[in-house]
Amino acid sequence: MKSSTADNHNDIRNGNSQLIVLAGIFSSIGRTTVRTVRNFPTRVRNGIKRRINEYKRRPVRKDINKVYVLVGYTTKQHIDERYNAERMMIIIRRGLLLLIFVLLLFISINAILPYVKTDEYSQMFGISSVDEMTENDPFVGKTEDDAESDDIIESEPTQTDLTNTVSNSDY
Repeated sequence: MKSSTADNHNDIRNGNSQLIVLAGIFSSIGRTTVRTVRNFPTRVRNGIKRRINEYKRRPVRKDINKVYVLVGYTTKQHIDERYNAERMMIIIRRGLLLLIFVLLLFISINAILPYVKTDEYSQMFGISSVDEMTENDPFVGKTEDDAESDDIIESEPTQTDLTNTVSNSDY
């Protein structure tokens, strides 16, 4: 017998529809749970087999560089072009990062310098100019001939030096 729309309306009025909906939901949950539990060992086994096959098919890497596998219609020339493009992008990224770092450093130095009072620091250290600081430099104007003539000359110890070392060693 076919159920008519009138019978459905009667079920709705009687409250049987809520029971039917709940029964449908629980039966769907039950079927899904049974299917998941039944397929779980197969899914685990297939996943392990897939990982083993991927590991076996992987090319040997002897260094840190990428190893490309030619698949389908790919040619060595295409792979070389991709490698060179990636290499160029790495170089460009590094260059841009360096440029950004230098610009940030330059901007921060220019932002900080107006607030630094160099007169106070020169007074603190006692240096008013670079010329004054290098004025008494002992290495200015020396040549190699002068350096050779300033050899250390050893002198013979005197009697007073010997008595001082003996008396100091008594302690």
